[in-house]
Amino acid sequence: MSAKRNINNINNINNINNINIDDKNIIYNYNKDSLKVNENNGESNANTLVNGNTLVKDVGKTNNYAVEVNNVTKRYRIHFEKNPSLKETIIHLRRTNYMEFLALDDVSFNVNHGETIGIIGPNGSGKSTLLKLISRILMPTKGEVKVNGSVSALLELGAGFHPDLTGRENIFINAAILGMKRRHIEKKFNEIVEFSELEKFIDMPVKNYSSGMYMRLGFSVAINVNPDILLVDEVLAVGDQAFQAKCYKAIYDFIKQGKTIIIVSHDLGTIQDLCNRVIFLKNGKIEQMGGPVAVVSSYRSYIENIEIERAHEQQKEERKKIFQTIIENNQKVISGEDIDRLALTNLGSNSNVINRFGSGDAEILSIKLLDNQGNQIDYCKYGDDVTIEFDAVFKAEVDNPIFGIRIIDFKGNVVYGTNNRLNNISVGVFKPGDKVKIAFKQKIILMGGSYYVSPAVGYKDFRTYCDWVNNMLTINVIKHEKAEGIADLNSQMIIERL
Repeated sequence: MSAKRNINNINNINNINNINIDDKNIIYNYNKDSLKVNENNGESNANTLVNGNTLVKDVGKTNNYAVEVNNVTKRYRIHFEKNPSLKETIIHLRRTNYMEFLALDDVSFNVNHGETIGIIGPNGSGKSTLLKLISRILMPTKGEVKVNGSVSALLELGAGFHPDLTGRENIFINAAILGMKRRHIEKKFNEIVEFSELEKFIDMPVKNYSSGMYMRLGFSVAINVNPDILLVDEVLAVGDQAFQAKCYKAIYDFIKQGKTIIIVSHDLGTIQDLCNRVIFLKNGKIEQMGGPVAVVSSYRSYIENIEIERAHEQQKEERKKIFQTIIENNQKVISGEDIDRLALTNLGSNSNVINRFGSGDAEILSIKLLDNQGNQIDYCKYGDDVTIEFDAVFKAEVDNPIFGIRIIDFKGNVVYGTNNRLNNISVGVFKPGDKVKIAFKQKIILMGGSYYVSPAVGYKDFRTYCDWVNNMLTINVIKHEKAEGIADLNSQMIIERL
């Protein structure tokens, strides 16, 4: 909410007369022992809690769900013009050009009391918008959001803090806005400060705090308010490892107490560990909702595909650079027609072939993955003996060529690479028309996932190529549960009781 705030008579923390939030017509009357909130927005008897710039309607505890999101749609207007003066604003009041951005599209789900639910998805999928709708910072364009219970929301660093006030003063203001009485704040004050680890800086204006200090203070206040529902949007990513561990312990304690928690995070491990259910948002819609293992696995696959496409684009650029290097080094380069022919060579249904380059003095014809019986296979598992085999034909005489492969993961990281030069194998001279079959026998020690093999035939100068086909073969390895990471190093565990 972009509401403008006017804070008057705030010299003493015990004497706060009023805070006016212009666009909501809300007046907050503070006294020493209590906080009353009156809202003139057309709703009668509305009990509203406020966290910084968060408005939360408490609909009472008669409902079966902590949160209900029913057919919620949220659209934003993105304006293309910015009027530099009041005159132009008035003149162009009804003629400004804008486009509509659909942040959420007919989203519906319920959150049970005591449930911990995670929301995941790529940037721009509507995760933060959804939390802001639940916390009533934003109102939906269409649909309804019902909240049953008090809410504490950690959506932005320092939300609800006044930059010119000290940490001590902001604790009292923020906790009062969250509904705590002053005597309860005084009772909890030392715990809040101790948890935040800001004892030395508590009387410093918060405008001088780092982002980590903001987060620590905000989180400390939020968890000590003891809300029914806690909303967390990525703020746990800030701070050192020790403080993050403390925050996670506090969240585990909330879970044990039966609190309702909604977490938005890109840390999939945390989501999987903490949550009973997970929602996968994509382009403003619920792509999948269910158990954490299944939903997180689906999201990982989605991200892997995006990373593969991104890696392909990067590799295309790298290929261009290599071509340029060959030209600058006066190496032989095949004609434009031959380049196009090689790039369009039918290599089966493998869509991962995105480019190839080289002089054309040799051409890689095919590649396949074989089991230990010599049968072609599409996938393998940890511990299997397999062979990567490719065929090539020479179009010109080449002395002592280098045959090799490179294996990468979906992020483009090189997992393994080898060739006959590294293995001290000399192959002699190949003449035009000569064909060759190259086999690499491997034992699979990869943990699982998709890996991509690029075969190459190079010149003996170890720098330039007759032919290189990028990501010509995909190796799908069934996941191995014995360990984690890329490869199993076969550690032997010995445990001795002392």
